[in-house]
Amino acid sequence: MEAIELQYESHDGVSEIRALLWQRDAVSCEAPRGIVQIVHGMSEHVERYAPFASFLVSKGFVVCANDHVGHGKSASDKESLGHMPLRNGAEVLIEDVHELRKMMQGRYGEEVPFVMFGHSMGSFVTRCYLTRYAKGLAAAVLCGTGQQPRALSRAGNAVCRILAAFKGERYCSAFVDSLGAGAFSKAISGARTEVDWISTDPEVVDAYRADPACGQMFTLGAYASLTALTLEATDPKRARLIPKDLPLLFIAGGEDPVGNCGKGVERAAEQYRAAGVLCVDMKLYDGMRHEILNEPVKEEVFNDVDRWLRSKGI
Repeated sequence: MEAIELQYESHDGVSEIRALLWQRDAVSCEAPRGIVQIVHGMSEHVERYAPFASFLVSKGFVVCANDHVGHGKSASDKESLGHMPLRNGAEVLIEDVHELRKMMQGRYGEEVPFVMFGHSMGSFVTRCYLTRYAKGLAAAVLCGTGQQPRALSRAGNAVCRILAAFKGERYCSAFVDSLGAGAFSKAISGARTEVDWISTDPEVVDAYRADPACGQMFTLGAYASLTALTLEATDPKRARLIPKDLPLLFIAGGEDPVGNCGKGVERAAEQYRAAGVLCVDMKLYDGMRHEILNEPVKEEVFNDVDRWLRSKGI
């Protein structure tokens, strides 16, 4: 397998987006089984998906993913980690994802099956993306998503904007963070660290904490962007814009606080069934937390995704 680094201009008109393309070694002349585009979560970066990408490549896929604005190598400097623009951050994330898709389809052709895989914040980006650009997709997988009450998303967005008017959009509010990512750490009883909620594997947790490109507190602009995404993703009217024949798979840990230990995932899946989407499958993994791709038995998840894609003719 080879990993190729790509760069392109962000929709924000300022940032340079870094992306990775994983594929079989250049000597292979086989056409790819499909393209899987991974949309990563908050306060992390695309390198963390290399094991999953390696598995998918071994199954015949080409895999791509970009670091969002304010994340990984798409952040211009350390101070930019965790920041997304207050005015249109949600749109920037969605459009940057779409730009990478266009690049991949230009490289491999639009006839190659294309799958979106969104995790955590990336699942909300993907859910919003599907209301705009689902045409031509073969399937979508939503990993570690939730179904936050829309009133809370609306209120959170308003608080971020009000505070930003006084403090500036790059301000990091401990209060806002305690209601966001900080709230998830409280969901794990007897936690060893503040991020035990991401995985039951202590090595994964420690690696995350030691990674300078992970775990940064979101700015007010970034939290405004995130709440704009969760507000739109949970809108039943927007859900009706998704093609009825697009297969959707929801996967999550049974102990994932983002999905309210499965209850929010079930509500999210039901939203799309109610919108008329014909194939909405779901699987919860008992004993797993938020990052099911980084649990000790992650191969079970990997294989389930592969089997599901095969069942859809991909």
